Amino acid sequence: MTADTWNDLEANDPAARLAILLFRHFLHMEQREFARSAGINVSQLSYYERGVRAASRKSQEKAAGAAGLPTTLLDFVLRDIRSFRLAARGRSCAKRVFAHGTAAEVIALVRLATDVILQPLTELRPAAAARPSAADRAEAAALWAGLEPCTAAQRRLLVEELEEYWSWALSERVAAESVARALNHPQEALELAELALLIAGRVPGEELWRCRLAGYAGIFLGNARRACNDLPGADEALARARTLFEAGAASDPGLLNEAWLPWIESALRRAQRRFPEALKRIEEALALDRGELRGKILMTKANLHDALGDTEASTAALYEAAPLIDPIREPRNAFGLRFNLVSDLAQLENFGEAEARLPEVQALAEKLGKELDLTRSMWLQAQVHAGLGRLAEARDAFEQVRQVFRLRELTFDYALVSLELALLLLKERRAAEVSTLAGEMLTIFRTQKVEREALAALQLFCEAAKRKTATVELARRVVKFLHRAQHDPELRFETEG
Repeated sequence: MTADTWNDLEANDPAARLAILLFRHFLHMEQREFARSAGINVSQLSYYERGVRAASRKSQEKAAGAAGLPTTLLDFVLRDIRSFRLAARGRSCAKRVFAHGTAAEVIALVRLATDVILQPLTELRPAAAARPSAADRAEAAALWAGLEPCTAAQRRLLVEELEEYWSWALSERVAAESVARALNHPQEALELAELALLIAGRVPGEELWRCRLAGYAGIFLGNARRACNDLPGADEALARARTLFEAGAASDPGLLNEAWLPWIESALRRAQRRFPEALKRIEEALALDRGELRGKILMTKANLHDALGDTEASTAALYEAAPLIDPIREPRNAFGLRFNLVSDLAQLENFGEAEARLPEVQALAEKLGKELDLTRSMWLQAQVHAGLGRLAEARDAFEQVRQVFRLRELTFDYALVSLELALLLLKERRAAEVSTLAGEMLTIFRTQKVEREALAALQLFCEAAKRKTATVELARRVVKFLHRAQHDPELRFETEG
């Protein structure tokens, strides 16, 4: 029999599982804390302790080392555990074998081994909960890497059954994943927010800390419901989240960012068209933020001002946010910010600065490599060309952008770029071409879903264009309206200038 074969047989012995339990309970540590101390993957440790998987000799030695036991004594511990197990069955062979240890070590280990073998695990002294710290986030990242490929049902089952997932930092991480997916995958965002809440309720330690965590997870539950267009449900979730979050504040050693609550509330108030409240919450979020969310909160502030038609305030917020969004680490957010900034500058007719900033937008679009990003960059280029009097270049670019939006059935964007082209043609007194353009637009609008108020404004312009009575001023008013309406679909178009 080779040494490796012998080690494999030893690893399958129940004594190895009990020894690992003995070492952990000797230190009064939870699984995740002991796994970190021993250098063992927390999932592997859980399998070893439950007997699902045999612990290798190397893992046993790591566990012994974490408990302060010399590895030379490991075999004596294993043999003594086997003796206790046999004694418990009425077949005593409890011969003392700790010949190489001190008397104190022998007595302590025998007492602990007896506790583990002869008492049900539920009677063992519960481990003291480790104080939460920022270092827990590294382990949470590893736990999430294991959970992410699972289905929603599998994730819930793992969290319900395995103690290693009862981590405040994992609840925080899952909440962050929820908000990241809310825009494009709202149902998945909802499942993740509910999972974060489930984890929060199982975190060991003080009840107030669980209360704080439940309130934090509830913030993201409210956000996910808003993304799913359940505004009453979102309101209810956020109200409860605020109560729990504030009630548990004394237990938080400063780990959870308080800016999330007013920031998410702002998004809900905006969806409810309660714009003054939305702006108030944004200012609260900026005052509470510790710096990590500031750039993104400012982007939200800019969008709010854009929805209110205050382009100058939107531009100011974007200027402030620009240095806070790293194009290398967050290329998608950086592209959105810089795109909106150039768009605002074009609306303010600051075409010189818009052109100077355009290459950065185009470079980010190329880095992202998405057709729509590249198309939108060309759209900005067309607006800048038009503003600087390069009419032929502007017309060509507008036409290319229109075709992409039409093929993609992006009706709102198609309407905007068509109106901008019409505005250009009206300035050139090419009313006949505007009339033809209006006919194409009406055909598209009849086959695609367009919000009622936006459709009314578009039809008003198209009918005037077909009668050749459309003016530059009317085109400008409709373009400005549609820019706002994309952020506020219920905004009414005033027929009088």
